[in-house]
Amino acid sequence: MPLHIEFESYQLKNGLNVILHQDTRTPIVSVNIWYHTGSKNEKPGKTGYAHLFEHMMFQGSGHVPADMHFQYIQSVGGTLNGSTFFDRTNYFETLPSHYLETALWLESDRMGFFLPALTQEKLDTQLDVVKNERRQRYENQPYGLWLEKILEMSFEKEFPYHWPVIGYMEDLNTATLNDVKEFFETWYAPSNASLVIAGDFDKKQTHKLVEKYFGDLPYGPAPEIPGTIFSDYGRGEKRATEVDSVQLPRIYMAYHIPPFGKTDTYTADIITDILSLGKRGRLYKSLVYEQQIAQEAYALILPMQNASLLIFMATPKPGVKIEALENALQEQIDSLRTEEIQARDLQRIQNQLEARKLRELQTVSARADYLNMFSVYFNDPDLINTEIEKYKAINTTDIKRTAATYLQNNNRTVLTYLPDDKEKK
Repeated sequence: MPLHIEFESYQLKNGLNVILHQDTRTPIVSVNIWYHTGSKNEKPGKTGYAHLFEHMMFQGSGHVPADMHFQYIQSVGGTLNGSTFFDRTNYFETLPSHYLETALWLESDRMGFFLPALTQEKLDTQLDVVKNERRQRYENQPYGLWLEKILEMSFEKEFPYHWPVIGYMEDLNTATLNDVKEFFETWYAPSNASLVIAGDFDKKQTHKLVEKYFGDLPYGPAPEIPGTIFSDYGRGEKRATEVDSVQLPRIYMAYHIPPFGKTDTYTADIITDILSLGKRGRLYKSLVYEQQIAQEAYALILPMQNASLLIFMATPKPGVKIEALENALQEQIDSLRTEEIQARDLQRIQNQLEARKLRELQTVSARADYLNMFSVYFNDPDLINTEIEKYKAINTTDIKRTAATYLQNNNRTVLTYLPDDKEKK
């Protein structure tokens, strides 16, 4: 049976989408805001701005001193954070329910009064933070730039997923105060945002609080979201080799699949579990345990609104040639097209996936995030109640058909890392 997570949704006059999900079993409340703004809203030469704002939005606003957003929430026992992806940026707090008004005030102030508090000093400080993050997490990590290179190979330069979410260092170096102001004015209006309040609250009072703190914020033009959908399947294989300061070779294979929310993308998600879920996953069982040629091997989905990627990764054991590992990995990929998946194996995967999803939805913060995701991406928050059924409806024929359609050599990008032998001398 579908889930039955109840909610109320409505829209303020300024375009802000509001969703209320009441759960009074625990005296906590989660406030969750999604802006339909991610790295795909950027332009070549001006990348990394959405992720930069994930940092900037905690640096104070018109009525909130710098660094006090964290202190106001944490001082009452709450937790908070934000994150950025290709298609969205979100901010979220979970705190005792009688402090709901504090969270709404903080979120409304940075939505409506962020620019008056923006200074060159704050921008310079956070640019330095982001550039250090890029150095530490990507540039100075073994294989750290793999996804950046996969994206560049998989999507043409003007396509909105060509660049990494964190942006390019050269673009961060040249970002100006006017650049980031323009980005905020374009994308951070109430008409491009969705607010979810989930947990223990009084509905009548909460309606008044939402109107009090968000109702008077200016509408702002509804921005045009980049809407190009990738359709260039079968365009030909792209390959590249990177020589880097790594101990072992590694191979990545990325296949184009449809955007997030499509049936074939849910099916591809099932495929990643068939291959990678625990020690019974085919990649571990064959490459790591039986053949003992890989240290690790897994598959994952990169789900995005305009396109998605199904990605395979494998690292050989010392002494194993990367070509041998690629051939063994290819055999497992090919088997999805040539061999029948047993119905009982698929049922086991679906049961585990359902249990995992249900565990995730036990917290009000997770429910808030899912409601926002389905609202922002599909304008249908009720998908929170039916998504599991989409997975359960997939059958063995769907698995074979999806693999045959998308897991073709002419629909993929292959990136191979090789150790730099010069550094070993």
